[in-house]
Amino acid sequence: MSRIPSGAALAALLLLSACATLLGGGSSQAVSVRSGEQSAHFVIRSSSGIEVVQGNTPEVVRLPRKNEYQLEFTAPGFQPQKIALTKGTNGWIFGNLIVGWIVGFAVDFATGSAYKLEPAVVDITMVRSTDSTGKGGTSAAINMYDQSGRRIRELVVPLVPLPLRKVDQ
Repeated sequence: MSRIPSGAALAALLLLSACATLLGGGSSQAVSVRSGEQSAHFVIRSSSGIEVVQGNTPEVVRLPRKNEYQLEFTAPGFQPQKIALTKGTNGWIFGNLIVGWIVGFAVDFATGSAYKLEPAVVDITMVRSTDSTGKGGTSAAINMYDQSGRRIRELVVPLVPLPLRKVDQ
């Protein structure tokens, strides 16, 4: 009889000891993929090149935190743009110093909960701009935000129209 309560206590300890898994969002994270005026098509690939998800902006996707990702945005007539989603440390991992210790750290790292993906919000806006010669051009303003909504980076990347291909019928 004493084995059943001991087993239940051990299971409860294992389940309650992984701070980042329980309190820090778990093994996956929502990432918001947005664009401004124009809808853009996006493809998200893992760091190994495997396509994870594709769609059109705006969309919120859930991605496993274990991997890093490459987001590729395309819009008709423009060169594709790529943005990296990188892994940072999930602050809840440090709760294992108080509760969980080695078991908590092991669970959090094994599930990927020890990480967070950055940026949590990728916002691409197609804007008109002029180049150094005064000619009109188009660029993409890319804003990256963390999970709390604070902008962590902004990039302005010039976009060059792709030449139209003639399709034989």
